[in-house]
Amino acid sequence: MIFYLRRLINQAVFKLYTRAWTVVVYLILAIYFGGYALMVLSSETAIVDNYSWWFFVTATTVGYGDYSPVTMFGRMTAVCIMLLGIGILTLIIAKITELVLKIVNRRAKGLAHMKYQGHTIIMGYRRGSTEKIIEEILFNDPDEKIVLCSSEQEINPVSNHKVGYVRGELASVDVMRRCAAEDASKIIIYGSDDNQSFFTAYAFREINKSAHLVCHLRNEDHAEKVHNLPAQTRYLNQVILPVNVYLMAQELQDPESSNVFQHLISNLNGATLYRIDIPTDIDKKWVFEDIFMGLKKQYKATALAIKSDQIISNPDMDLSIKAGMSIFYIAAARLQTIDWDNI
Repeated sequence: MIFYLRRLINQAVFKLYTRAWTVVVYLILAIYFGGYALMVLSSETAIVDNYSWWFFVTATTVGYGDYSPVTMFGRMTAVCIMLLGIGILTLIIAKITELVLKIVNRRAKGLAHMKYQGHTIIMGYRRGSTEKIIEEILFNDPDEKIVLCSSEQEINPVSNHKVGYVRGELASVDVMRRCAAEDASKIIIYGSDDNQSFFTAYAFREINKSAHLVCHLRNEDHAEKVHNLPAQTRYLNQVILPVNVYLMAQELQDPESSNVFQHLISNLNGATLYRIDIPTDIDKKWVFEDIFMGLKKQYKATALAIKSDQIISNPDMDLSIKAGMSIFYIAAARLQTIDWDNI
């Protein structure tokens, strides 16, 4: 019998807790109006005239003491309001805490909807290398918003609080919607295999043709499929192959060349490779020697390549350079502005 009663009580408490906000509202109304009626019956005139203020001060157990009951019945009513107020406050705090934890857990488990614009998406997680990519991105721009998507990790595998997490099949409509793919400015696709990477890139280009897409592939024979995906300009679709494999032969022929390459691609170690576009409204022409010497003398940067219709590494000094072309250079930090008129 006792077990049965305890079970009924537990069920009743659980039902009340699941409807906690409704219970809170009804309790507050009942205590408020019940207390008012009792204070009127107790002839607590000062409290009745300032009842709303007195009620909330008493129910929250703040107790300023500016108004207090003088009759025994009024004091008993105040005690009941205080005790019930403590219970209601405890319930409110518990529900708010539960709500906050629920939101945090949803984000940690990748179930939330990211409301970002101009952000960077990383599709696919590889322990160690993904953290390195994120470190490089944030070193270059600490304010960059990053969303990591994975179909395998149950919770966000990255400890950095700046990185949002979305869990699900990478190429699915649901994941594309929740990671705000339509509004992203950059995306890195690092699938478990080339098929997943390509289908993810294809799904992304269906809804976003302006973002810069970088897709990691293991087989260079698949690269052309990614390059041909619809985009505002072809160079927005880029493919990264397992570069270290190609560096092996280079390292054998030219010792420590791989170390130089690592310096050039890392924001964390030494000078880094950057790109800058010559504004299209500049009414001026140069030869590559002007650009090379100007960047070196004025900005301590070294121009390595230029791009017009195609990329030309180590161009001839007399190569014509004009507005709209791009320059790849190495420097200790990215050049924010260049005085083109004085180069």
